[in-house]
Amino acid sequence: MIREAPPGCPVEADFDPLSPEYLAEPMRVLEALAVESRPLFYAPSLDHVVVLEHGLIDEVFRHPDVYSAANTQLPLVPIVPEAQEILRAGGHRPQPSMVSLDPPEHARLRRPAARAFTPRRVDAMADTIRTTTHELLDGVEGHSRFDLVATVAHPLPARVMFALIGLPSEHWAQLKRWCGYRAELSWGRPPPETQVDIATNMAAYRGFLRDFVALRMDERADDLTSDLCAIHDEAPDQLTGAEITSILFSLSFAGHETTTGLIGNAVRRLLEAPARWDALVADPLRIGAAVDETLRYDTSVPVWRRVTTRATTLGGIDLPAGTKLFLWLAACNRDPTVFADPDRFDLDRTDAHRALSFGKGAHYCLGAALGRLEARLALEELMSRRPRLRLVPDQRLRFHPNIAFRGPLELLVEDAPPP
Repeated sequence: MIREAPPGCPVEADFDPLSPEYLAEPMRVLEALAVESRPLFYAPSLDHVVVLEHGLIDEVFRHPDVYSAANTQLPLVPIVPEAQEILRAGGHRPQPSMVSLDPPEHARLRRPAARAFTPRRVDAMADTIRTTTHELLDGVEGHSRFDLVATVAHPLPARVMFALIGLPSEHWAQLKRWCGYRAELSWGRPPPETQVDIATNMAAYRGFLRDFVALRMDERADDLTSDLCAIHDEAPDQLTGAEITSILFSLSFAGHETTTGLIGNAVRRLLEAPARWDALVADPLRIGAAVDETLRYDTSVPVWRRVTTRATTLGGIDLPAGTKLFLWLAACNRDPTVFADPDRFDLDRTDAHRALSFGKGAHYCLGAALGRLEARLALEELMSRRPRLRLVPDQRLRFHPNIAFRGPLELLVEDAPPP
């Protein structure tokens, strides 16, 4: 698996984005890297070239003909034969899918999926998001201390996305568990002894979605899946049932996992300096800016991947065809050549929108507007209901061991006593 670094590319042999140190504080790992490691370096532990600079990652996203998305969902570690067979038998394929296809095939699947995220449809979901957040907070009414992730950040985006797709509510808890297995398979480092269990769950996840698409082919409803089935009816060869299942597989995961992390990260960063929280309670119109700054400062999608389709030069380094790239989005969002004082969380920052947390170009995140809306409305409701909220001191945060999605698994908060 591990090969030599491209000529002229510095090697940082100790870099491991699944190490306990990285999972706890990725930016401390970035600070510890030698200055000469910018703009990119080779990581033998991953057999990837790590790209840190904002301009270079922007270039990669804008040239899918040179930097393919084909490896986006491929497992980081070898999968044992028994697990591979279970995945194949269950119809699980990392490719083709919407996130791992390149233009022009990518656009063919993206266009129908985009029906879920038109500005009109996203705006129409605001009342549902507010109502759902209110109901979730009702569940901890009378409790001065609660877990923000379990109460709001985890269930809110899942309910919104699963309802949009049309997935029955009695299956939501199981779907959320399956999403955890998916993160571990594609972006983690599962040991051989757990891979069969992961593969079994992934096959069940795929099978459930296939059965649901088959149901919607016969019984339509007011949901995205029915919309996709209607497109299939018009041109079966242009959007097959298997491709509808693939779209749902993408949306049922990325459509909520990233927003769960965004809400958790936002509340953490606002409460770790209580004056930030208090400033927004006093001026809720600044909450949107706080969401954008969270996306820059502590993105819930810290890494994405690409692979070169041909020999090319990036950051002055010659890369052969087939070079795997580890696009460290969290690092590029702290690029000092783009953001002034990048390691400071600044509610008044005017250029946070330049962060690449949602990608760029053909693969720009379909759900970006919905994710921002959910985070903003969740914060508005939380601040209205809990204006004196604070972090429970001395808690040790945990994060799921994967490279691509980041947010606290628990975040204990409590109401400060009245003044």
